[in-house]
Amino acid sequence: MSHALLQKLVRQSETEGVTLAEVMARTLTASQIDRLQQELADELSEGYECICDFMSEVEVPSLEDIMEAESISETGLARAID
Repeated sequence: MSHALLQKLVRQSETEGVTLAEVMARTLTASQIDRLQQELADELSEGYECICDFMSEVEVPSLEDIMEAESISETGLARAID
């Protein structure tokens, strides 16, 4: 519900040329705003967990490995130029 509602409110604010906050303040009750905020927080938390899961499988080389690879690449380039 939060995505569809939020998109509707964004379109409405763009059409009217006013801020999203203004449209939300006059359209939603305080409890609806709280519920929307909680739903968005939950979705952001899920997204963060997905990113963490993905990143846990990514191997990032150390700075030392990068510098060593760069050094080897520069040496190879120097030999190719000679």
